[in-house]
Formats: sequence, structure tokens, C-alpha cells
Amino acid sequence: MQQRKRSLSLAAGKLSFSGAHSMRPKSSGLELRVQEEHVWNEQTTKTGFFPIKRTSESVRRLLRRASQSFKFHPNSNGKLLMFSHSDKRSEKEYGSMKPLSEGKAVNGDNESGFCQDDNDCFYASDTLAVRRDFVKHFPSELTTYIFSFLDHASLMNCEQVSQLWQEVARSPYVWRETFKSQYGPWKSKPGNDWKRMFQIRNELDLRWKQGKVTETYLRGHTDSVYCVQFDDEKIITGSRDQTIKVWDIHTGACIKTLGYGQNNNGHGSELVPAPGNGIAGARSSSTVEYHRASVLCLQFDEEILVSGSSDYTCIIWSLPSYTPIKRLNHHTAGVLDVCFDTKHIISCSKDTTICVWDRKTGNLLRQLSGHCGPVNAIAIRGNLIVSASGDALIKLWNIDTGKCIRDFVGHHRGLACVQFSEDARTIVSGGNDEDIRMWDARSGECLRTMTGHKQLVRTLHLDSQNKRIISGSYDKSVKVWDSEDGKLILDIQKFHASWVLAAKADYRRIVSTSQDNRTLILDFSLGLQDLHLLE
Repeated sequence: MQQRKRSLSLAAGKLSFSGAHSMRPKSSGLELRVQEEHVWNEQTTKTGFFPIKRTSESVRRLLRRASQSFKFHPNSNGKLLMFSHSDKRSEKEYGSMKPLSEGKAVNGDNESGFCQDDNDCFYASDTLAVRRDFVKHFPSELTTYIFSFLDHASLMNCEQVSQLWQEVARSPYVWRETFKSQYGPWKSKPGNDWKRMFQIRNELDLRWKQGKVTETYLRGHTDSVYCVQFDDEKIITGSRDQTIKVWDIHTGACIKTLGYGQNNNGHGSELVPAPGNGIAGARSSSTVEYHRASVLCLQFDEEILVSGSSDYTCIIWSLPSYTPIKRLNHHTAGVLDVCFDTKHIISCSKDTTICVWDRKTGNLLRQLSGHCGPVNAIAIRGNLIVSASGDALIKLWNIDTGKCIRDFVGHHRGLACVQFSEDARTIVSGGNDEDIRMWDARSGECLRTMTGHKQLVRTLHLDSQNKRIISGSYDKSVKVWDSEDGKLILDIQKFHASWVLAAKADYRRIVSTSQDNRTLILDFSLGLQDLHLLE
């Protein structure tokens, strides 16, 4: 990456570009490396320090916002001077200001350490330094906005500068924006203590890195647990024992079982329409209500649960009643994965095809063909479907046309799992070659390869909001990776007694399932004070 001589200096009463600093690419833009600046404190006659690290785009936004109230003028040395619209001096006068010579003290000034580098500040003359606390002179809305660009360590330092700076640095708005910039959108409640919430999340992140976790096992299935999904209230699992179980996430109690189990001999009741979900039901005395083979996959939201089975079918269940309302029949082999959005339900099968169903009616819209092996995993984002197959290929499809957009080639053995990032720009995949690969969805380029598992990578969860990838393998381990640089954060090897078959995660826990018939909850938040503020 080419070096660029550009940096941002922001301190009391000045804003300038100077110095030689390297720029490097990041997913959010170019990172601007900025030196620490001395900040004048008129009340305590001390200096404080705060670094400002933001992307160049963030800096541009800040300057555009600030320019609504203040003018910026470059002088002959290429410096950027800032002054108020109401300032009586002209731009010409500002442009003729001279910087203080390096190491030269200002007459009558016993705090000449305000600027130690002549590249960092401007003076009205050779003998009089211009010192203005921008927090005091800027509109409060603008100072709050500027502070919202600082990281949490910088904000803590700003609190030590003066009482005025402390008030701005403790603003709920500033900490809300700091929280969201690092952790993404969050449910907002009246009176949220955003600073405390940030501190809790920061402590949680540290626990993830240190592996400080408490394990809990859910027992109840009588055979391998193939699939899992959870939310703030419940965990839902599907098993080779032909049942789906619903668990209370707080107590670990099994609150509902859907299915007859492996020893059933009875006949199920008919499927009936559930009011309010808009899905047409099917009435038939011969239609079995539950799955009659292994439950291999599932997904749910607030309205429906969709499960797929070795019995070649999917069942749509109405939530929260868990009433079965529609069976989807078309595949000619086991359904290996399901996913859905607000319009479509997608299923893939050992029969090498992908089916696209209308969520509202349950009607088959189209069938996608192109893989030469079992389609083991799928994911959907917008009008895109990504699929992973035993033929070692990843395919990207247009859901509206049913056409394959591109293949992703790089794995050299069959694939077991695939995930989309939230913005659909990145795809991660894993399989029998023991590697995890990250791909650019637009170009098909392999961005990086993550190695560490010793057997097949069976499951992946890409947590875009928390910038983590969770992987589970036949080597009995669960691993946590940084999704930005691909580095291994945590290697969890001691909790499962057999193959790891599924894993999901949120900001505070991992839930994984295994061939050992158990579901494992790894909680990083147990005992953390004020955790309820995040719930």
C-alpha cells in the first residue's frame, strides 16, 4: 500500500493535516493513524492526551458537519486553518499566520508545551499563540458529534481534561454512538445507560478472548442432535430420534417435544391452518403430523418454524403454538438444510437439488439444479442463495431467475456448511478438507483460508455484528475466529465427547450440538453485573 503524507490533528482550537502516516485498507474504509495531541486545560493547567482513530470517510463526514458552522482555510504551507464564521479576521490574515519555530518558547507563556511540534499548531504571530478550547466555543451539538467519533479509551481520557470536557464525554448520545459503532444496532429503551452497556460488552469481549466460560448441558434427546437455533427465550433442537425439542434458555428445561420418537407406531392427526400466519394448511387424514425420520435441519422466526427431515419432507409449524400447518413435498431424498426470509422458504437435499417455495402458500416456485452431489447447506440474503455441496463446489444463485451466477472453486473435498455475511458481501465455507475459506461474493475470490481443525468442518456460524466465526468439527472441537483477520480467538476442545454437528452464537453464548446426544450451552456472561441492561 502506498504511503500517504496525511494525518488529522484535532486539539483545543485547531484542526490541521500534517505528518507522514501510513494508510492501510480495512473493510470499513481507510484507517487514519493519528498521533497523540496535547490538549490545553485552562482550568487545571495540565495537559491531557487523546488519540483520534477514524476512517478517512468518518473524518470527511466530521469536516462536512463542522463546516456548517466554521470555515476551513489552507495556508501556503498546506495546513488547514479553522475559524468561526463570526470571526472578524479575514481568510487572508489567517493564511499569513506563521508557525512557531521548533523548540521556541512563547513570550509570557509558561505552558509552551501545548504544541511540541511546529507541524501541529498555528499562531497569530511569532509571539502570541492562539489557544481556544473548541468544546467551549463550538455549538454543543457539534462538540457532541465530534466526540462521538472517539473510541472508548479516548472518551475516558477526555473526561480528565476539564469539567466541560467531562460533561460532553459522558453524554448519553456520545456513548450510544460509540456503542453502535463498535457493536452495531441495539434495542433502545428509554433511559439506557449506554456507557455502562458499553463497559459490559467490553468485559464480555474480554471473556471471549480469555475463554472464561460456564458450560451447561441439555439432556433429553436419545440420539444425535443434528441442528439447533436459539433466541433470547428458547433453544430449539432437532435430532436423529425424530423429535424436535424446545428448551427454556434460562432454566434449561425442556418445555415442548414435537414428534413421536423412534418407536412410534401411531398415525398423526391432520394438518390444520393456523390463524394469522397466512399459510394455507392441508387437510388429509392420511397426512402424518410429525416427521417419521431424523430431523436434520430447522430454522424459526417469530411466526413459523420450518424443519427438514430424512423423510424427504419439510414441515412448517406455526409459532408460538407449534401447530404443524403445511408439509412440503417434492424432494426425492433427505432434506439436508432449510432457510427462509419474508417471502421464500429454501430447502436443499441429498437429491442434489434446491427447492424454492412460496412462504405464504407453501407452493413450489422453482427447483434449482446444477450440483453433482448432495447439497448439504444453503443460505439466503436478499435475492441471492448460496449453496455448498458434496461435489466440493459453492454456487451463488439468483432466486428470481433460478440461474447460477458463479461457482466458487478452491476446496478440494466435499463441503458441509456455508454462511452469508449480513451484507451478503462475504461467504464462509467449510468441509471435508478441514479448511474454512472466506470468499468475496461479488468476485468469487478467496479472501483467506483458516486452518486448525483436524477433521471435517461440519458447521459454521458467521456472526457479522460481533465479528466472529464459530466453527464445529468432527474433531470434537468448537473454535472461534475473528471474521476480520481470520485469526483464531478461542479453541474449545474439552466439552463434547463426539462429533460437533451444529453451532450457533450470539454476543454472550455459543450453543452447539453433538453426536453424543447432548446440547451444550457455553455462557460467557454468567456472573457479569448489570447484564440485564443488554437484555
